[in-house]
Amino acid sequence: MKLKMLLTLCMVSIVGCQTISPTSIPLPGWNSLVSGLLLEDDSFPEGWERIRDHPQGSLADPTINHVYRSWWGKAQGNGKADQAIWRATSIADSRLHYDELRGSQFEPSRPLASGTTYVPFEPPTAIDFQSKVADEFYLACGWWDWAYCEVIARYRNYVVEMSLDLEAEYEGYSTRGLTYAEIETVVEAMDAKFAEFLNAFPSDTSSP
Repeated sequence: MKLKMLLTLCMVSIVGCQTISPTSIPLPGWNSLVSGLLLEDDSFPEGWERIRDHPQGSLADPTINHVYRSWWGKAQGNGKADQAIWRATSIADSRLHYDELRGSQFEPSRPLASGTTYVPFEPPTAIDFQSKVADEFYLACGWWDWAYCEVIARYRNYVVEMSLDLEAEYEGYSTRGLTYAEIETVVEAMDAKFAEFLNAFPSDTSSP
């Protein structure tokens, strides 16, 4: 769920939260801040505010390859959004990490505790957006104690994971968060940021 997103990126990834440098032909952005690709606060509706950036120094150190930012829907009294970006040393590593997240973030890895509200995660019909920039992209929404949508995307050697609480009701339960339309707007903003960034680099994705 939410906390496992940050833990997964640190524990499952090949290089984890270490700072690294490319060992072959430089891939996009090795001299830039990964945190510069995180969403800005104005990508969210009025009343949402930033909670934190992680790790310490990520806003100034371009050698940090895993960054995280979270927001809170203060005006709604609840609702949270998280975004994590992981920069890989190779296309192969980014593909592997995308596959790991894609295979682990949408289904329980063990039997759920009694009383858990769970609705399988599926691409929502209420959101039409599909990235034309990402090499791989998947968005699904469901319930896992609360309702939220999860986005996993790969842009060249960058893997993005974003979790967005959803305003929803199910069998007498309700959760606070973003509407489907608001989530689509946020995802479009994320994708546009990468499109602008990658426009300055060759589009070949066959590098090892």
